[in-house]
Amino acid sequence: VGGLDRQRDASSDASAFADPDVANVATAGATALYIDPGSGEFAWAAVVRLRSGGISDAQFRAWRDTFDAGACSQAGGVSGHAEATIGGRTSYIGTCAGGLTTYHTLIAGAGLLVSVSSVGEHRLGEQVIAGLRP
Repeated sequence: VGGLDRQRDASSDASAFADPDVANVATAGATALYIDPGSGEFAWAAVVRLRSGGISDAQFRAWRDTFDAGACSQAGGVSGHAEATIGGRTSYIGTCAGGLTTYHTLIAGAGLLVSVSSVGEHRLGEQVIAGLRP
């Protein structure tokens, strides 16, 4: 993403997926970090494999709200929400008062949910969402 290598951290995975609320909707997951050491811009992505039957609209909304509150807790709190098509998918965008942005989308055919938090002018989080396959 943005010419940056993907970094993985097993402790980040363990921490992110230890939450019982995650276990209610997901069977597996992984995280990735893209960081520009020169500028400090980053994107942190969580990909979860949804339980069979997918996720309801209410569960997806609760997921986004919880993710955004956590991501924005050290960035001035949640200041807004938007919806856009990115990479051909409906994406939900959260903004934090301190400049952090979150992105959420479903890859329904694959049973995946992707959530990203990012900071920076290069919009690495948006690039993560735009580059998702299938």
